[in-house]
Amino acid sequence: MKTIREQIIERLITQLKTITTTNGYHNNIGPVYRQESVIQHNHGISIWELSESRKRNRYGGTERILILKIEAIIEINKNKHPATVSNELLGDIEKALILCDTTMDELIDDIQDIRAEIIQIPIEKKLAGASIDFEIKYTTEWGDPYTTGQTT
Repeated sequence: MKTIREQIIERLITQLKTITTTNGYHNNIGPVYRQESVIQHNHGISIWELSESRKRNRYGGTERILILKIEAIIEINKNKHPATVSNELLGDIEKALILCDTTMDELIDDIQDIRAEIIQIPIEKKLAGASIDFEIKYTTEWGDPYTTGQTT
């Protein structure tokens, strides 16, 4: 049995893998890594688990707020400016994680992008990069990270 947190991360990874032009996005994201720098690979996307705060709710559950960082680097194809491609990356990631994955609804209370930036890469490398932080709120039973909890 996997914790709710692990199930959330697995679903996010699955959803990030759908970022392709065939699926209506601006970019083909490439391989998805976990807790591994995409800068060393020069291509792909990585999900970083940064922190998680926890507090008890009035129903006896544990309200959790998980902060994640998603970093992506791709090759620039076409004659686009790296900043344009980086902004498209931000849009692709946000769309994939907030709008396109309704299966997350059974696990989470809310997901929100809270910070975004363009990753500065030397222009001669023909790469574009972006980083976006997400706040994911979810609830588990108190003392039981394997079971979703009551929020209302």
